[in-house]
Amino acid sequence: MAYDPAAFERRRRATGAGFTAQSSMNEYARMLAQTRGSRSLGDFERNVTQAIPQFGRTYGKRGLYGQGVKSGIFNRALGEFGANAARSRGRLQEDIAQEQRGFDLRGEQYLSDYDRLMKDIAEEEASAIAQTSASLLNL
Repeated sequence: MAYDPAAFERRRRATGAGFTAQSSMNEYARMLAQTRGSRSLGDFERNVTQAIPQFGRTYGKRGLYGQGVKSGIFNRALGEFGANAARSRGRLQEDIAQEQRGFDLRGEQYLSDYDRLMKDIAEEEASAIAQTSASLLNL
């Protein structure tokens, strides 16, 4: 195999272009996922905020909530409502964080693949140079 520097340069450029394309798509998908997650979290917060007055009215109709009323049933239900909302918020935030970690991992894998391919190209180029040098010495 004769050493052809242009062939190795084409492979380097193609590998770099592939890495750039993959990384760009990964970052764009990451940004979209972050936007979706923020939107979901905002919707969740809005729904909880809107549910609080209805929650009070439901207990108020039964005489378990209102001015001068101290109801253990209402207080327990309010505590459960808050605990459930906090648990759901935490799960939603954890889901968003896990999705982002997936994008980080994918980006690291792309970089690792790129580095490996570039090293392979460099090794093949060094081998081609050595073979060409050896064949020239034998002339």
